[in-house]
Amino acid sequence: MLVQRKQTLSEVVSARIKSYISENKCQPGDRLPTEKEIIEMLGVSRTIVREALKTLQSQGIIEIKQGLGIFVKEIKIQSIFRNISPFLTIDKVKFKEVIDTRIILELGAINLAINHYDLDKIKQMSYWNEALLEKAKKGEKPKTEDLNFHRSLMKATGNETYIQVSSIISEYFNMNHLEEIVDLEQYVASYKEHQSVIDCILNKDAEKAKQAMEEHLCHLYDLLNDWEED
Repeated sequence: MLVQRKQTLSEVVSARIKSYISENKCQPGDRLPTEKEIIEMLGVSRTIVREALKTLQSQGIIEIKQGLGIFVKEIKIQSIFRNISPFLTIDKVKFKEVIDTRIILELGAINLAINHYDLDKIKQMSYWNEALLEKAKKGEKPKTEDLNFHRSLMKATGNETYIQVSSIISEYFNMNHLEEIVDLEQYVASYKEHQSVIDCILNKDAEKAKQAMEEHLCHLYDLLNDWEED
């Protein structure tokens, strides 16, 4: 029979502060009770409260501003990823799963971008695609421009959660340096494929846009095979 570990006082205080945030429907930027008030409310020592606050701050739940107070912090998915990413390993099975997930996300982003239809944001896709071509013409690999094209698609959805989730997938790609085996001709081909996606989104043709994007992203499987053979 497993015996559950007893919570430390610091963990109990952390949980109580989280409950306070939830019960009072605190929003990012809201001020929390002072350290002294927490001590009085919970009847624990200053050392315990400071330990709990330090833990909550490291988790990205609160922000302590010297001379101003303790504030609720906006919890972003990226911050959660940063905490776990050092423990993630990338193997060929995991990376295939990442490609599968990326395709699903980007195809879904097309529907959202067309529904949201913000021309300024769609123009950002064109901006980064043209920048990609210009850099490739100079004989330089446009890794950043390619990444920003796909990020601009996510931003065109107008959905902050979608943007944050997609950023985790981008981090996986950054961790394995796949661009090292992508040559300049492939980037030029990507430019044309990107342009097809942009044109279809501008015409609000979701099916053709998704078909173009899927054909574009499926090349990643070929790159994965080349990467595995090296």
